[in-house]
Amino acid sequence: MYGNGMKQLEERHVPTKVLKMEWSNKMDLLAIAKEHGEVSLHRLTWQRVWSLAAPKDKTLVTALAWRPDGKQLAIAYDSCDLLLVDVENKDIAFSKTTESKVTSLVWVQHEKPQKKDTIDSVLIKMNGLDYLPKLQSLVLRDTPEEENKIPKVQDTLNLLLVGMANCEVQILALGIFLCGSIKLAEIFKKEGTVLNIHMPVDFSYLYVAIQYYYGSIEIVTIKLQDCDTCWDDVYDLAFKHDQLLSSLDYLDQTMKNILETWEHVSLMEMELKLSSYCPEDPEMVSTDLLELLIYGILTERMDQFLKRDLTDKGIKKIGLSIESSHTNVQKLVVNQLSEVTNQILFQLVEISGMSLKKYECLGLTEHSVEKALRSVNGFLMKCNEVQIVIEESLTRYKLFFKWLYGMMIKLNDENSASDPSLSDTSQHELNMLAEYINGLGETGSKAKDYKLDRVGQYFLDGDLECPYDARSQWWSLLQDNPCLEENELILAAPRGHSLTRQFAVLKADLMDIFAQRKTFFDKTFVFHENVALELPSGLSHGRTRVSMVDLPNHKLLVCCVRELGAHDFGFYELMAYSDTLEVTHRSTTVFYSCDGVKQNVHDVQFYSHDYVSVLTETLDEATNRFSLFIQLSTNSVRSHCSTDGLTTCRIGQPSGDSDGEGSCHTLNDYTCRVVENMAASSFAVSGTRKVAVLLSHSRHKVRLFEMEVDDEEDEDEDSAMDITRDSNLTDETV
Repeated sequence: MYGNGMKQLEERHVPTKVLKMEWSNKMDLLAIAKEHGEVSLHRLTWQRVWSLAAPKDKTLVTALAWRPDGKQLAIAYDSCDLLLVDVENKDIAFSKTTESKVTSLVWVQHEKPQKKDTIDSVLIKMNGLDYLPKLQSLVLRDTPEEENKIPKVQDTLNLLLVGMANCEVQILALGIFLCGSIKLAEIFKKEGTVLNIHMPVDFSYLYVAIQYYYGSIEIVTIKLQDCDTCWDDVYDLAFKHDQLLSSLDYLDQTMKNILETWEHVSLMEMELKLSSYCPEDPEMVSTDLLELLIYGILTERMDQFLKRDLTDKGIKKIGLSIESSHTNVQKLVVNQLSEVTNQILFQLVEISGMSLKKYECLGLTEHSVEKALRSVNGFLMKCNEVQIVIEESLTRYKLFFKWLYGMMIKLNDENSASDPSLSDTSQHELNMLAEYINGLGETGSKAKDYKLDRVGQYFLDGDLECPYDARSQWWSLLQDNPCLEENELILAAPRGHSLTRQFAVLKADLMDIFAQRKTFFDKTFVFHENVALELPSGLSHGRTRVSMVDLPNHKLLVCCVRELGAHDFGFYELMAYSDTLEVTHRSTTVFYSCDGVKQNVHDVQFYSHDYVSVLTETLDEATNRFSLFIQLSTNSVRSHCSTDGLTTCRIGQPSGDSDGEGSCHTLNDYTCRVVENMAASSFAVSGTRKVAVLLSHSRHKVRLFEMEVDDEEDEDEDSAMDITRDSNLTDETV
């Protein structure tokens, strides 16, 4: 191993217990799961990037996985919540609820030889959204302008493998699209839990480590065969799914912005003032206002109402507030809501074309897409209706408050002979104003309820109190000819639904498109023979750690260790044969002996396919606990594996036969380091980034190391730590 040293970079005390750690393979970032479900992201210098609280109280993290490009982190909780978090800003990009607790997460990316593009692949890669108007930024009012960060779709197929406590494995393309589900408990008729999953980068095999409830552990080998539907088709559909979810997220955020922008306070204030005019007769206010408008008769009650309750400044303030609120909502509806809905409609048209081809085996059906298309068109019609209602309401509000404000000026200026409120008003506007005033006391659903507002009802989750009456020739035609509604090309407007209710229908129909009806793996996977991992029977109730890495020619290396009191770990080499569906395995048992004393093995992980990292602990002559961190060559261990599984290997030089294991093989191709002043219990390594982190038994202290540094460089910078190949470490630790 070139540059086999370790250089300590940081040692930190963590106030909250650390439960899990996972390195990113693209950046020097470490994800840490702590007590109470908190997840934090740290740099190699231990600088914290961000911290994310648990979605629910009393929730713990059960698994972590980085997306291969390092831009997202998958987090699973024991509450069955699965989150995909953007590393840059810790936003929740996607969330779902699993049927059972997630016990293992693995994220792999496809690597395959380049092949010629087909017509289908070229059309899929052509992003038609580039030719549509660009969506505006999702910033609210009174916030600084910033670039709109619309999630970018992924250009390479990757799979998030989710193993669960009910022995089920789900496969999520691009981390979101459920393209396959394998329920191993139903297949093997045995209950168990998934310990770990592994898949080579060519997606040819799927390896699952299962621990059954009675303690035995098996490696399940699944061959993924080629068929009419290949991985390219999975990526194509997942790509469209990712696009659609991004647009839907933008639409959802726009709806929230509209609700935050809508101000109903001014309208409620005006409605309360009108309701206090004459509580015993709700229609009196409209009668007196009409007399004032048509005949110029000002009753004493109306005179007191205008001077005492309204005032000219109050009228002007309320009118400006209502106009500003309606205008801002109208801009959001026109510039954002309608544009993103048109974009979703464009995407659905593309998906509808895909539903007519070979994508049906992935769960895409023509019926679900057509249903979603009708919902999108209905939502667009509702958006247009909201725009019309806002425009008409603004016209009426302006006329009403302009006239009231003019009357207030006339009342305050007794010498004014002319009526300033109606000086430039047309007869059509006068008729509209009279009609509006006449309906003030009639439109409320309850007595003494004056509904000035016609727009706010569209933002409530329910049916409209005052549905909009289009009074158009087209509407009359549909009313007179109900048979036209049976035509698929004619969509009847959902008159009774609010905008929020119609959005809920749209969202449900879009989600239904990708609901799992069929699994891609129904006809594409074949089971090989299962391989049982032989472990000491006395440790069957302990917690088990299984680590896997693949080699060329369908070979798999497996390390398995019990976390409680194990003196050794099992090393396995498996090889699958496609023609016979057999899996041959060779194995050996590996332990570390210091002066005839076996050390406890706490953790084993593959650093790479060439080296495996081992963490051990023992007591010296002074009964002081110390740990060793070992880098062991896999080739050296493989050379001693056998088919009978009876061979034993000792790490280090033999020190006599006092332990009864003098006849075992000795492994010399290794390096180890004494972990001073800390009893370590677990670790996380990344051979790609050449880093490691060790966690103490108390789970409150971590040490960060840089791996594969030159021995001379390590000795110069950290002389307190020693690297040795000598198995007699007693003198070094005293």
